[in-house]
Amino acid sequence: MSKRTLPITSSAALEITAAPPDYSLSISSVNPERPTFLRPSLRRILSWLFTVLAVRLWILVMAAKDISPSQWASVNNATALRHLPPIVHNASMVIQLGGEMGNQLSMISVGLALRRQARYLGIHAQIVLRHQDHSKWMRAREATQTCFIKTKSMDFEAANTEEFSQISKAQTDWLGKNNTFLFIDNESTNEDMDQSLKYWKEVLDRQDRPSVVLKNASMVSVPHLFVNRYIKNEQLDLHFDDIRDFFRFDHERCCKLRASAEEIVLHMRLFLTEMPRRGRLLGFEELSPMKVANELFHNTNRGENITILSRFSDHNVKPYKDALDAVGFQTRVLSGQEGVEDFCYLMSATKEIVGTEQSSFFKFAAVLGNATKARLYFVESPDTKEKLLSRFRGSGFDYQWKHPLLKRKIVIEKYKSEVQDILDAIAINATV
Repeated sequence: MSKRTLPITSSAALEITAAPPDYSLSISSVNPERPTFLRPSLRRILSWLFTVLAVRLWILVMAAKDISPSQWASVNNATALRHLPPIVHNASMVIQLGGEMGNQLSMISVGLALRRQARYLGIHAQIVLRHQDHSKWMRAREATQTCFIKTKSMDFEAANTEEFSQISKAQTDWLGKNNTFLFIDNESTNEDMDQSLKYWKEVLDRQDRPSVVLKNASMVSVPHLFVNRYIKNEQLDLHFDDIRDFFRFDHERCCKLRASAEEIVLHMRLFLTEMPRRGRLLGFEELSPMKVANELFHNTNRGENITILSRFSDHNVKPYKDALDAVGFQTRVLSGQEGVEDFCYLMSATKEIVGTEQSSFFKFAAVLGNATKARLYFVESPDTKEKLLSRFRGSGFDYQWKHPLLKRKIVIEKYKSEVQDILDAIAINATV
């Protein structure tokens, strides 16, 4: 979705910038100079009053500026959250799911982020799930609901109904081409999402909303927001606390083995083993065994213990083990586990985990897990260049994490494929 101009009738200009939270100074850290002659209890009361007044003043200023939802969401402060605007509307946000467990975590996370941003506009958004047509959604649902405690009560088929089809048609008939402003996908920029939320509030305020008569009660409102998107780094960073709280992992139920404190865990997704042609078209490329051994682990001390995890057989992973062993690492392949057990193993690692940034499975194990360092890499090659530009739009290849925990442990690295090395060398020689 490209930049859009909304049919908003308000005379106030839209001021839309996605401002990530500044953790170096939160509102709660405002500490006015206090008279030394006051009793400690009185000083605490005056300090609390000052903070409350500062927050209220800040909210009034932001409201006067017609601040964007993403800027409201940058207030990661308990005091500020107690002074939210009143709820004016209860409405539905339909999250289109796709892929397996990692993808579902990513898509639900977008819903959690947008729900919080909508709350700053006075909208209480109810997340309604809609599964994909492919049957693998059932395996993904089972894994997600088994291991993530707060998803157990979620209905993954809530919007897969004839009633939802009727509601969607009624909304399209009512809003016409403007209905596209209530659709958020992977091409939507931060500005697009802010505009969609503001337009959603505007149409919720209208008095001419259609009344849809249904045989069965529906969980979906008119108007509703439709979201089909994976979470990007900036949004994940901004809403990390909410996302981590929501996706609490059931270790007792979903873990088989746990990583030791001395081992590095390498996750090999092997997209091209699963989908050789489609994976290349989508830009899903991982480093070759030689590149993994000589470049990905170039700065790692030889002799370190490396455990390789993969959903595929040992035969597919053996070239990576052999290449790592050849340069002096102590390497083993851990096989025979279910996907959720591999996820638990990655989360349990405390030293370092390494894997492709393009795997939602690995990425969420990295951000939710205990690793001191999580290295997410991507490959630049003729097949991936354009796809990477689209994937990182809005976050940048060199995105700088703001949340203290993510800033300390998440590292995004870029490497080149052998083919890209050759093309770069040819280009350099051509200019000499």
